[in-house]
Amino acid sequence: NAVDEVLDLVFDPILTMMKRANKRRTKETWLTSSQANTLWARQKITEGLWDETTASEGYEDVLASALYEGELPYPTIPDIVAYSRYHGDADNPWSEFQKWWNINPREWPVWEWLGQQRLNTLQSQTLLKRGAMSEPEFYAEIGYIGWPSFERDKIKDLSYILPNSMLMVQGGLIQEHSPETILKNISKADIHPDYAQTYLDAVMTKPASIDLMAYHLRKDPSLSTLEQELKKIGIHPNYTDIYKTLAYQIPPVADIITMAVRE
Repeated sequence: NAVDEVLDLVFDPILTMMKRANKRRTKETWLTSSQANTLWARQKITEGLWDETTASEGYEDVLASALYEGELPYPTIPDIVAYSRYHGDADNPWSEFQKWWNINPREWPVWEWLGQQRLNTLQSQTLLKRGAMSEPEFYAEIGYIGWPSFERDKIKDLSYILPNSMLMVQGGLIQEHSPETILKNISKADIHPDYAQTYLDAVMTKPASIDLMAYHLRKDPSLSTLEQELKKIGIHPNYTDIYKTLAYQIPPVADIITMAVRE
């Protein structure tokens, strides 16, 4: 009731303080056997203290030793299965395994199978591509691996890589694909759709600078738009004057001499 709860709240701290004061005087708390085993295994206490601690809990010497052995780290069953393959018969490790673990023989096939290596998804895909695994075998294997039936066609599709974006462009042009199809295929080859057109513009062949100069000389001898056109093919504006100068050809030396003579 409410009175008892109030009394508990009042007296619990007082009782706790009294218990702690008593324990400080008597010091009756000992290490547990598990704590002693851990410390003895790490050589942090003497054997005499270990003996005294386990004896205080009522353990006979033989049982204390057994308890100590039981609490030491020990290889797991899968670890021992692997060890037995290397140190026994790799195809039949049961005889070596029995020296280290005592399990029900009925459970052994399960442990043996769990310790075996199995094909993973990537390895199965590689074997399929190399023709070392048929499609039915591939679908069965990825089913064993854990892929659900509705995902298996996708996993098969992922077995193969696509041509890179450049090859997608070149192949699409040769095959006369529509611009929309080329852009779609560029994105299939890992280029973000928002940048597919930019990629296509970048990889398409452009006229050489000499061709641009010759063309613009015919269209506009003043070359007023040459800088803009050269910039499109990667020529820095700082070098436009060089290209403009080179655009106007100097007559051959023989022609210059002939002209000078005539004058």
